[in-house]
Amino acid sequence: MSVENNNVRTIDGLNTISCDVINIVESIEINGDNGENNQIILSDGTRIRWGSISDLIQTLSVSAPLQFTTGVGYNGSIARTIEIPNYSISNDKLISSTISGVALGSELANLNVSSPLSFSGSPPNNYNGGSTKTIQISNGAISNLKLQNSTISGISLGDDLPNLYFGNGLSAIDGSASPAVSYNGSEFIGLSLDLDGSTLSLGVNGLKLTYNTISGIALGSNLADLQLYYGLQFLSGSSYNGGTARTLNIHLKSGGGLTADGTGIYLTENTISGVSLGDDLEDLTAGEGLEMNTGTTYNGATAKTISLSPPYKTISDRVSYEDTGVGVERWLYTFNAGDWRPNDDSTYYNIHIEDDSASLMGRAKTGLSSLEAVAILQIPYGWGLGKVYVDCRDSLGVNLTRSCYFYKIYNWGGTGSTYLGFANTNSETSFSSSYGTGSSQYSLLIKVMLSATTDHLGGGYITLTAPS
Repeated sequence: MSVENNNVRTIDGLNTISCDVINIVESIEINGDNGENNQIILSDGTRIRWGSISDLIQTLSVSAPLQFTTGVGYNGSIARTIEIPNYSISNDKLISSTISGVALGSELANLNVSSPLSFSGSPPNNYNGGSTKTIQISNGAISNLKLQNSTISGISLGDDLPNLYFGNGLSAIDGSASPAVSYNGSEFIGLSLDLDGSTLSLGVNGLKLTYNTISGIALGSNLADLQLYYGLQFLSGSSYNGGTARTLNIHLKSGGGLTADGTGIYLTENTISGVSLGDDLEDLTAGEGLEMNTGTTYNGATAKTISLSPPYKTISDRVSYEDTGVGVERWLYTFNAGDWRPNDDSTYYNIHIEDDSASLMGRAKTGLSSLEAVAILQIPYGWGLGKVYVDCRDSLGVNLTRSCYFYKIYNWGGTGSTYLGFANTNSETSFSSSYGTGSSQYSLLIKVMLSATTDHLGGGYITLTAPS
């Protein structure tokens, strides 16, 4: 500590110092105490001490309906939140506590209506906001006295207007096309012009022609000439445009399909493929590998469809058409036990093909008590995936329920997979909406969770939808 300009200042070395500037380099100690973090020097008028700002702030308290979420007061030392708890605020605490002069919690005055108005729904026949109401005009008629105006063209509502009669050139028909000669508004009347063969329309300035051309030719001009070719001729002249009467006939030559004599025209030839007109053509019969949708022959009399018969509907060694003869016809993609591979979850995995059991011969069998068997199958391009069935049995040939998981995976052009869903073995499960149609870019991966060395996994099938 240094004391400057102390030639007129005093210090006794123990209690009092008077100076202009005190330069404190390190700290101030009060009775050997340097204070705590964020503390300030406080004075009680006699002595000083280290203290907190909260010591200078009076405690803030609140009254209902306000309250602190924690604690009962606030002096700046601890963060507090003020809230209005979940209970009602009395009306006397509100600046305004009425609606249209009615205190909150009370009922508004009733709104009543007089005839022909009424409220729909159950009584009472009034409205004060307590329940939904609809004002309606009741089914009783509104008298003319209730209307501000009750006439049309000086005629009271309910009376007939005077008749309107139609003069020369006009006629009227009612809705049933019966002739009528007058109109007073009491029934529908259609009014039309009596025209002498021309089509007229009513414009702003009067009647006018709706159309003024015939086949694109303006009225007053000649239509284009009608010329004849190939077996047709006029008895006189060589063309026709409506200006001169003409007679049209067929000009027949020898050797054609038609000929004419004094009695009319008849066919020169009357057979098709040697069969006389009016007779049946020879039958067309479906041979080996083909079948008719109905019957076995076709001669043109009835529409039929010819298609491959089921034994010949085989696309590949995996895709074939199945017809059980009991209303079940479907395309099947078949797979077998040789399609299964062990997964890669452990270095101790193995899968075998059973050849010691006559009943389970050829099935895949796990060498461990727990193994995931995986098959990757290629859905044909453009074909849709329908249902999937996987066969699994125990050592006695009894059906087993094991979990199967299905994925759509990339063959090329990308990585990752799409999870399609879950099913149990020995149960048909549909995945038609999740896989889409087959593509060389994707394959179907089936994963079966085997849980015992006596599990015998066979093949299965997929139902397919053929491209349209």
